[in-house]
Amino acid sequence: MNKVIEKWDEKYASDELVFGTTPNGFLTQKSPLYKEGAKILCVGDGEGRNGVWLAEQGFHVFSVDGSKNGVDKAIAQADTRKVSSHFEGLCTDLLKWNWPLNSYDGVACLHLYFMPDERPAMHQAMMDSLKENGIFILECFHPDNLGRGCGGPQVRELCYTALDLAHDFNAYKVLHLEETERELAPSSFHEGGMGIVSRIVVQKSKS
Repeated sequence: MNKVIEKWDEKYASDELVFGTTPNGFLTQKSPLYKEGAKILCVGDGEGRNGVWLAEQGFHVFSVDGSKNGVDKAIAQADTRKVSSHFEGLCTDLLKWNWPLNSYDGVACLHLYFMPDERPAMHQAMMDSLKENGIFILECFHPDNLGRGCGGPQVRELCYTALDLAHDFNAYKVLHLEETERELAPSSFHEGGMGIVSRIVVQKSKS
C-alpha cells in the first residue's frame, strides 16, 4: 500500500462519514449532461458521497478508490440508501489499475489529485474509459487555494489550473472550463469556507 492510500485508509477508518453525504455541487449541476440511465465511472469516490448520489438519480455507478475503508463505507451507504442494484465498488490503486476501455457513458472525477508527472496519463486513462460522446466531469482545487484552510492538497503541484486541464484534454471537445471561487463545507478534518477551484466538462468527441 502506498503512503497516500494508507493516509486515506486512516482517515476513513472511523464509522463517521468524513465528508458527509451531500454530493459535489458542480456534479449535481452538470449531471444532466449524462444520458438517462448512463453507466458512470466515479473515480476516487472515497466514501461514496458522489457515486451513491448518482445511483440515486438512476445512473449505474462503478465507484473506484484506493482506500478499502472508503470503498467499504461507500458500498454500505449504497445499501443503506437502497441503491445497491445501481452501485458497484472496487478498491484499487488507480496508478496500477488496468483501466477499462470504451466502457462508460460518463466519468465523474471530483477532487482527485495526481502529481504533474502522473496527471496527464491518468486523465487520458479516464477519457479512454469513455465510450464515444461520453461526458467527463471534473472539479479540483486551484493552486491559489493553498493556505485557505478549507481543505484540499497543501502541495501546490497537486492542484490544477484551468490551463493544466485545457492541456490534458486538448484532443477533445471542452464544454465547460473555468476557475472560480465557491463555498466549501467543513469536514471532520478541515474547516469550511471559500475555496478556489478549477472545473472542466469534456465530451469524448474531436474538438
